[in-house]
Amino acid sequence: MPSKKPFIIRVFSLLWKTINGFRKLVLNLIFFGILAAIVVAMNQESAPQVPQDAALVLNLTGTLVEQEQELDPFTLLASGGEEQEQEIELQALIEMIEHAAGDERISGIVLRPAGLRAGTAKLQQLGDALQTFKASGKPVIAQGGWFGQNPYLLASYADEVQLDTSGMVSIDGMGMYRLFYKEVLDKIGVKTHLFRVGKYKSFAEGYTRTDMSAEAKEANMALLGDIWGHYKTLVSANRDIDPALLDASLEEVEAGLRAADGDFAQFALQLGLVDKVMTSVAMRDDLIERFGTLADDDSKFNGIGWRAYQAQTQMPFDLPSANPKVAVIVAQGAIVPGDQPNNLVGGRSMSKLLREAREDDDVKAVVIRVDSPGGSVSASEQIRQEVLALKAAGKTVVSSMSSVAASGGYWISANADRIYAMPSTITGSIGIIGMIQTFEDTAKTIGVNFDGVGTTELAGINALSPLPDRFKAIMQLSLDKGYKDFITLVSTSRGLELDKVEELAQGRVWSGIQAKELGLVDELGGLEDAIKGAAELAGLEQYDVKNIKRPLSPEQELLREFMKEANIELPQSSTSPLMQMVKRELLAPIEQQLILNDPKNAFLLCLECSEL
Repeated sequence: MPSKKPFIIRVFSLLWKTINGFRKLVLNLIFFGILAAIVVAMNQESAPQVPQDAALVLNLTGTLVEQEQELDPFTLLASGGEEQEQEIELQALIEMIEHAAGDERISGIVLRPAGLRAGTAKLQQLGDALQTFKASGKPVIAQGGWFGQNPYLLASYADEVQLDTSGMVSIDGMGMYRLFYKEVLDKIGVKTHLFRVGKYKSFAEGYTRTDMSAEAKEANMALLGDIWGHYKTLVSANRDIDPALLDASLEEVEAGLRAADGDFAQFALQLGLVDKVMTSVAMRDDLIERFGTLADDDSKFNGIGWRAYQAQTQMPFDLPSANPKVAVIVAQGAIVPGDQPNNLVGGRSMSKLLREAREDDDVKAVVIRVDSPGGSVSASEQIRQEVLALKAAGKTVVSSMSSVAASGGYWISANADRIYAMPSTITGSIGIIGMIQTFEDTAKTIGVNFDGVGTTELAGINALSPLPDRFKAIMQLSLDKGYKDFITLVSTSRGLELDKVEELAQGRVWSGIQAKELGLVDELGGLEDAIKGAAELAGLEQYDVKNIKRPLSPEQELLREFMKEANIELPQSSTSPLMQMVKRELLAPIEQQLILNDPKNAFLLCLECSEL
């Protein structure tokens, strides 16, 4: 029987817990008190009003996401905001633009998208909202000093594109390139044991090869061709130009630039990519001529920033209604076990949200908004079981695929009553992999030895010992079973012959256009289309949309309210473009590997499925 702690130790332990708890309470009270005082003081001042006949200024800087991350006040204070990347919630931005279309105080939009990071699928949905705005008879003016490829796609929806005289439009095409680590891993003695099913499942090629396999090149080129073709179709239709202009060779670019005397801005004008080349002063003067100046400051043009406008027009809470509900639940990020924040899909946390929808009698249909490359097999299956429970409860389930819904992202979507995808959604990747790295040679090189005893052979398996052949066979058997389960799931849920699924699976990635042709998705469309489809399937004529999301802590609620009232934007990262590339190409795969923690080391993951 274990001995009890001495009485004096228990007394001091209790005393310490009491003091520590009191300390936390005091700190929280101080923190909340300061924030509350600031919010109250700001509210006592006159809130910025929407000027009459004003321009709504969309100065978009940050990453377009399906759902914003939680704000950590202490991280923000410690890092000055550098660690919390600026995010813009897609659906909230769309709703704000659509609201502005009917707002008599707003007479146009000034679009500045140069700092926006997003893929084609999200940008097209945002572009559709701009089309709705333009249909109200109000103009959209895009301005910029430099338009990258994806920001330019959004700018192409404008009635007029203005480019700074020293600027350029950079449209480079699409590529899928990656780093290959095999040689360096060999040099330091790291052995990578790869287990996979599906010849196109190329997740671990960076660790096992020195170049991209022929199968991966074939699949990736087909995917890129489809999404690039869709990009060109959108831009050429928006700008009324020949799509072949976007495929110009280096020779053609050089010739065109020579004709423009080396002036990139004039070159873009000649190609029809922009309507006017202007100085920043001329751009400002043009806005004053179009929209006038502020009533209380004739030195500023008559406009309002989108965050200030959003704070004025966004409802702080949903109004009570007796209408049935269509619930929207976001699954964003890699799928991993447990409770996770908004930038990851937690097996447990996502299941809680689905269960909440199931137990809410007012919810008649659920739309799962998927923006995920997949991840853990066990977490994906945990979520899928909750989807099945929703359907067993008599509720309609629809999957709405955003930029990426591949591997585990497709696994959790497969049983939906209907699947929607955007034309450039990256989906499929129906395959399964396992990867274990061992360091026995590395240990020998640096003079580290590993030895001991265990009751079974399994007890001795670790990262510093060679993997036994029988263990490798066990791993492969497990993955074979997982792959068979995957293709059987797709066959049963999608009503496809098993042989047909086997043919289109193999870990291959498809665009939304291809996926619809193959029967992997039902309809092409965005979130609004999916919500309407879910209501239709559930037989709802009148309904409200209910967003079910992970609840914020009191600190996060207060901080978000503070930032909204203060109209604060998080600072942008000062990291150089070179370091951003290093982080994206070198560190991102490593970070992804560290996040993944499936208990069986089995993953439904498409690492190459980044936004395009």
